Amino acid sequence: MCYTCGCKLPYEDHGDPANLIESDLEGAGETEAAGKAGIRAAKLNMLDLIMLQQESGELERPNEDYS
Repeated sequence: MCYTCGCKLPYEDHGDPANLIESDLEGAGETEAAGKAGIRAAKLNMLDLIMLQQESGELERPNEDYS
């Protein structure tokens, strides 16, 4: 869940399936959209998009397209 609350426990959802955990990112890395590139690629893609949003001052209300 550390992807949601910052608890630094990547496998702990604290009983709430809405919290992002490691298995969510594992699944995302195996999608066709990710080219089945794996969890590392999924994490790097997510990090890249979040950094673009942060640099633009748009973390709370992101644009629809950063390409």
